Amino acid sequence: MTKVGEVYRCEVCGNVVEVKEAGAGQLVCCGKPMVLAKEA
Repeated sequence: MTKVGEVYRCEVCGNVVEVKEAGAGQLVCCGKPMVLAKEA
């Protein structure tokens, strides 16, 4: 479950996303789960 304000990073390509709307599921980039870089 993602939370508003969390920042996720892709370990493959380096893409970074910030969660703007909380939701269930997992963020995926380049076929792999994104890693939580910063908590809200």
